[in-house]
Amino acid sequence: MNWLDTIPVALAAVGWLILPGLLGGYAIGIRGIAAWALAPTLSVAVISVTATVAGKLGIHWSVPLVLIASLLVVVVAGLVALLLRRRFAVVRPADPRPVTAAGLIGMLPAIALGALTIVLGMGSPENLSQTFDAVFHYNALAYILDSGNASPLTLASIGTPGIPVGFYPGAWHDFASLTLLSSGSSIPVATNVATGVIVAVGWPLGCLLLVRQVAGRSVPAMAITGVLSTAFTAFPWGLISFGVLWPNTLGLALLPAGLAVVLSIAGLAKDDALSRAHAWVLVPVVVLAGGFAHPNSLFSLVALAVVPVFIGIGRWALRMRREGRTSRGVIGVVVALVVFFGAFLWAATTPIFAPVRSFYWKPFETTAKALGEALLGATNDRPSLWAVSAVAIVGLFLVWRVREQRWLVGSFAVSVLLFVLTAAVNTPITMRITGYWYNDSYRLAAMLPVIAVPLAVLSLVRLADLARERLTATERLGRLGASTLALTLVLTVVLAILGKGLYVGDHVRTVALNYTGQDTSNTGNLVDSDERAFYNKIKNEIPENAVVASNPWDGSSLIWALINRKPLYPHLQLTLSPEQKYLAKHLIQLGQDPAVCTDARSLGVSYMLIGDFNFWPWDAQIKDYPGIVDPGSRPGFELVDSSGELKLYKITGCGVIPAPATR
Repeated sequence: MNWLDTIPVALAAVGWLILPGLLGGYAIGIRGIAAWALAPTLSVAVISVTATVAGKLGIHWSVPLVLIASLLVVVVAGLVALLLRRRFAVVRPADPRPVTAAGLIGMLPAIALGALTIVLGMGSPENLSQTFDAVFHYNALAYILDSGNASPLTLASIGTPGIPVGFYPGAWHDFASLTLLSSGSSIPVATNVATGVIVAVGWPLGCLLLVRQVAGRSVPAMAITGVLSTAFTAFPWGLISFGVLWPNTLGLALLPAGLAVVLSIAGLAKDDALSRAHAWVLVPVVVLAGGFAHPNSLFSLVALAVVPVFIGIGRWALRMRREGRTSRGVIGVVVALVVFFGAFLWAATTPIFAPVRSFYWKPFETTAKALGEALLGATNDRPSLWAVSAVAIVGLFLVWRVREQRWLVGSFAVSVLLFVLTAAVNTPITMRITGYWYNDSYRLAAMLPVIAVPLAVLSLVRLADLARERLTATERLGRLGASTLALTLVLTVVLAILGKGLYVGDHVRTVALNYTGQDTSNTGNLVDSDERAFYNKIKNEIPENAVVASNPWDGSSLIWALINRKPLYPHLQLTLSPEQKYLAKHLIQLGQDPAVCTDARSLGVSYMLIGDFNFWPWDAQIKDYPGIVDPGSRPGFELVDSSGELKLYKITGCGVIPAPATR
C-alpha cells in the first residue's frame, strides 16, 4: 500500500476531526477562524461523550451512531442559541474575509509540510510504531472493533477477562476507530493517518486561533501561523516518536484553542474572535475534550493559563477600585488565590494522582543546559533550532513592550521552568509540581511550542512592520510599495531557508526513530517483516474466536491488531487475572498439571504462539512467562505452522476448548 491509497482514509479522518465540531460551532454562533479552529475540540468532545454514553447504555459503537449523535448536538445547540439570541449576542461577527482567507490559505503549506514529515518519517503507511505504549493503543483499537464498546470508562482493561474495567483517556482511540470504520483500512494504516491528520491539521488550526486572539485581525499573522506551527521539534513531532504518546498528542493539539478560550474570559484577547459568553459556554467543552484526550493536556492548560488569568483578575480588581468598589475587588482576588492554592494543595496530596506523581526519571543534564535547550528548541538532546528559536526569543522582547501581550512572557517562563525541573532537578519537592506530567521531560518539552509559535509569529510580523516603516521613510525605496504582508512572507521564506525547510529533515528523523527502525540498536523491533508475514499466513489457521497464548514481549500480542486474533496477553505490562498468571508460568506443563487445562478452558485458550525476542531484550519482564516456551515434541501440543523460530501450536492436551463467550 502506498500513501496515495490512503487519501480516502485521510479524508475520513479530517471529516471526523472537523465536521461535527464545525457544525456545532456554527450552531451556537461562532464564525470564521474561531469556528474552524475550535472544530477539533468540539468534535473530540462530541465523539468522546457519545462513546461514554453508548457504553453505559450498551449501544454498539458505529459510524451511524456518531453521525446521529453529532446531528442531535447541532440541533439542540442551535435551538438553545436561537432562544438566547435576543438576550445575548450569540452570533459573533465574522472576521473580515481577508483575515479568514489568510489563515485558511496559510494552512496549506502547514498541511503540506506536516504530510511530508509523516510520509517520510513513517516510511510506509502500514509501518508500526515500534514502541512500548503502541502495543496498548493498537490492541485498544482492536478491542473497540471486537466489542463495539469505545467508552473511555472501560478502556483501561481492553477486554482482559477477570480484570475490573477502568478509565483510560480514549478520545484518540475513538477518533482513530471512526477513521478505521469509515474507510475500511487496517489498524496500522488508520492509526498512522489519523495521527498525521491531528498534527498536520488539528495542531496548526489551534495555533491559528491562539495567534488570532493575540495578534487580532492581522492578515500577516494569520498567513504565517500555520507553517510556523510545524517548525518546532518537541511538538508535535517529538510525541509521535516518544512513548508513543498518541493520546497526549491529541490533547496537546487541542491546547492552543483551549488557551484562546481562556484569553477571552481573561479579557486579554485582541479584537476577540469569540465573546465571553461563548468562552464560558466553551469551558466545559474544552475540559471534556482535554480530559478525554489526556488529562495531561488539562494540567498543561492550567499551567499556561495561570499568568493570563491572574492578569485578568488583577485588572478587574483595579477596575473595581476605580469604580469605588475596592472591597469587592479585594475579595475577588483573595477568593481566586484561595481557590488556586487550595486546588494545588489538593492535587499535590490526593491519592488520586499519587501513581502519576510517583514516576521518577533521573535528571540527565545541568540546569544551564536544560535552560539553553528550552530556549533553542533542542530539548532532550535534539538538534538546536537556531533560526526559529532566535525569532521566538526576539519575540519575547518585542511582546513585553505591548501591554496586552506580556502574559506570553510569563506563560513561556512557566513552561521553561517546568521542563528545567524535570530535566535537571526532579526532587520529591519538584515532583509535586511536575508529577501531573509523570515528571517526564518529553511531555513538558512538548508544551514549549504552544507559546513559542505565537512568539515567533508576532516577532516576524513586527520585524516586517519595522522594515516597512524604514522603507517608506526612504523616498526611493518607498516607491516599492512593500506591505507588511509581503515583507512578512519574505521574512518567513528567509527563515525557512535558514532553517533548511523549517527543520523538516530533523522532524523526519525524529518521527522515523521508531517507525522505520533507524534507532533499534538498543530497543529492537516489536514485529519485523518476517513476523508480519508469518502472522498473515497463520490467520486462517486460527479460528476467529480462539484465544492465543504467547509471550507478549516477543511482539506476538499484536496479532489482535494485525490479523484480528485475540491474544491472551494484549499488552506488555497489564494487570493479569489469576488464571492468566498461572498459565504464564505453567502452560507448558499441561500434561502434568490439571489446573492448566482448567484455566485454559475458562479463558478459551486453544493455541500457543512462539515468537522471537527482538524488543527490549534486556528487560527482565521477558522472563515472566516461563510457561510459554517452545514445547517441541511434548504431548498435548500439535505444531500447526512454523517459519524459523516462529511457531504456532494447537493445544490438544486439554480436549475440546470452547471459545470464550465474548470477545
